Amino acid sequence: MSDQVSSLFQTLVDEAIHGILGFDESGACVYINRLARETLELETDVLMAADICPEPSNAKAYARSLSTEMIAEDGFFPDVMMKKRNGLFIIASVRIKKVVNERGEKQSFLMFQDITIQKRLARDLEAKQEEIRKTLTELLEQNRQLKELDQAKDRFIALTTHELRTPLAAIVATAEVLELKLYESDDQKEGFIKTIHEQGLHLMALVNDILDFAKIRAGKMEFFVEQIDLVPVVSKLAANFRNFATQGLITLEIQKNVSSLSCYADTLRLKEVINNVVNNAIKYNRAQGRVEIKFEAHANFARVIVSDTGLGIPSDKLHHVFNEFETVEGVARHHKGTGLGMPISKRLMLAMGGELTLESREGIGTSFYIDLPTNKVLAEEMYRLRLDSWGDQAA
Repeated sequence: MSDQVSSLFQTLVDEAIHGILGFDESGACVYINRLARETLELETDVLMAADICPEPSNAKAYARSLSTEMIAEDGFFPDVMMKKRNGLFIIASVRIKKVVNERGEKQSFLMFQDITIQKRLARDLEAKQEEIRKTLTELLEQNRQLKELDQAKDRFIALTTHELRTPLAAIVATAEVLELKLYESDDQKEGFIKTIHEQGLHLMALVNDILDFAKIRAGKMEFFVEQIDLVPVVSKLAANFRNFATQGLITLEIQKNVSSLSCYADTLRLKEVINNVVNNAIKYNRAQGRVEIKFEAHANFARVIVSDTGLGIPSDKLHHVFNEFETVEGVARHHKGTGLGMPISKRLMLAMGGELTLESREGIGTSFYIDLPTNKVLAEEMYRLRLDSWGDQAA
């Protein structure tokens, strides 16, 4: 080959669009072209094969480390990590060719193309596509839930309207009997008056549930949190349920050996929660059953435990108890009222910095845990006195 042709080939190799490195059998570098020198930031021709091979521990899921064993064999290796002089890495497509020169020396020539940017862009694109797929899936699920919720709200309005109509009809019918004086005795008259009073209370309870539910969801419920003694508040409320429990042949027991338990709560909202939980414990109990109310002091919270000996709740149904959507779906199955007592109670407890949870064993019973903080955990403006702790403020 003439010197002119040899010089031409040397120029072509030096200016090739691929990085080229040549190594002898000992692993010493015998040739480096310009692109290889620039890409690997090499400042000298003194180089060993091991110098461009990262540690095996540096390998990634998307690229393996170049090794001296790979350099010693023919082949094409995509997505290979190569080490630069400064210790950083590139990802390259590598082709290795073994040759024997005119002197009979075995050499390995490594040709590589730096694809680091392409791989990074591909990974970023894949991540973005996955993020878009995930977002689309979430949007489709939210859309499905919104449609179901819209349908459930229509059913809820219809069923709630029916619940409201029942006591209203009883009140109107009884009032007409009184207006027309169709009663036969004063005792019968008193019975009609009692019916109006009872149905009026039931109607008020229904309306309060609906209003509370709407106010909590809209974030319009006001809270007046203060430091209280939990024991007398709960004991007094629970005692009001003794007649209700007796009518259902239920024994109501309140722990007596705890005299005081300090915590932070909105007394009015706490009473609503206690009423809901104790009422349910009695209502869904079995004849000759028992409801126990106990108190516990923990490091950061005070606890009220309301346990019953009812039929219990199947484990796959536990999450329905506090789920507003599930409650709205099944409103027709409740004994009376809207069935929103537990979802409302859950939200009230969370708003006071507390928690409402439950445990249940089918066939044995259910325990509700009402936890209230013993320290201030809410924004300072939440801690204020209500003008009348036994009734809501005037509108």
